[in-house]
Amino acid sequence: MTARTDRVKRRLLKQAFAENFDTIRGLPPRSVRSSNRRFRIWLRRTPLFVLFLLLAGSTYLASNPTAAHDTFAPAKIVINRPRRALAQASIIDSSGMSVTALPLSVHRVVIDAGHGGNDPGTTSLALLSEKDVTLDVARRLAALLQKDGFEVITTRTDDRLIPLRERARLANQSDSDIFVSIHVNSIEQHTSEHGVETYYLGPTKDPSLTKLAADENRVSGYSVGDLRKLLDGIYADARRDESQRLAAAVQQQLFTNLKTKDRGLENWGVKRAPFIVLVATEMPAILAEVGCMSNPSEVAMLQRAEYRQQIAGALFQGIHAYAAAAEAPQKKGT
Repeated sequence: MTARTDRVKRRLLKQAFAENFDTIRGLPPRSVRSSNRRFRIWLRRTPLFVLFLLLAGSTYLASNPTAAHDTFAPAKIVINRPRRALAQASIIDSSGMSVTALPLSVHRVVIDAGHGGNDPGTTSLALLSEKDVTLDVARRLAALLQKDGFEVITTRTDDRLIPLRERARLANQSDSDIFVSIHVNSIEQHTSEHGVETYYLGPTKDPSLTKLAADENRVSGYSVGDLRKLLDGIYADARRDESQRLAAAVQQQLFTNLKTKDRGLENWGVKRAPFIVLVATEMPAILAEVGCMSNPSEVAMLQRAEYRQQIAGALFQGIHAYAAAAEAPQKKGT
């Protein structure tokens, strides 16, 4: 009871002190100042309330252009602005467009001899290396193409290692029409078999093709930071259809021509694989495996100059067939 009395006394004393202090300042008693106080509080908060209304109004008008039009229509104000949205919408989506709608021609060809220098590629017991075979075939193919009127760009002309990044840069800067990379296969688990196959760019779930691509991509010159860009190229490449057509033409000529000299040759077909040299080039591109170094009889054939000339001739016929089909006039309505 005594404690409660003391608290009441302290509160009354505090209020009395406050009232006396307000009187000295010239303010009216607090009992008659409640409405003024509420008015000042409301006045201080008015700017915040007005700001809230302005923001709400502008958001509504921005999300409802028809409402803004109805509101300001009587003023007949016309404002000319760049039509950015329309321009973006008018960009052609090439993902679903066939290249047969465009006039195509093949005049400049990049010939890429696989491996080189301290990267021999696959080798045989007969001391035959892939880098030597691919360079010799590339030289023969270049001569055939030039004789037929094609312009030829070669990624290497001697026994040296050119990183895959540099090969792609050279091809892209030359504004070439197609890219043909020449390689020789090796199937260690099946030495009795041998065949030819041609690749174009695309993903694969085949573990053997993944290993083959990893071996070919080993000396690439690309870093981990380039990974996302390269993967985008694999899955969203607008050149895929043309690369497939080029691969089909080359594969058909390789098998048909070489089969006449090698009865045991197998047609391993056209396949997709993520070879970096195909990812980084900006034109239709293929990688041709023109032989199989793990087969002894094929190694013996690859050692002969006349058989290498026949390989070059088959590649030339494939390129020529693709170029002729690309330049053939399309019938109206087809």
